[in-house]
Amino acid sequence: MEKPEFILAAKAMETLEMYQTFYGHSQQYQEHQQEVLTLLRHKGASLLVSEHGQAKFLLAFADALEAASLPGEYVPLSRR
Repeated sequence: MEKPEFILAAKAMETLEMYQTFYGHSQQYQEHQQEVLTLLRHKGASLLVSEHGQAKFLLAFADALEAASLPGEYVPLSRR
């Protein structure tokens, strides 16, 4: 059985790919991306009380999606 956090992450990626197909990287895409990131972070935060591993995964996944869309070079946490 697949873990729920992985299923949610896959659905988030599918949703973002669909939005990107329709909107490219326009303002509308950026707005939808923020909605998806907010949903992932909200779900992750709600799991912090009981499911630490799932919560950390969803929060880190949302951070990674956001970092991937930022201009410039990625700087790993260990170098910040």
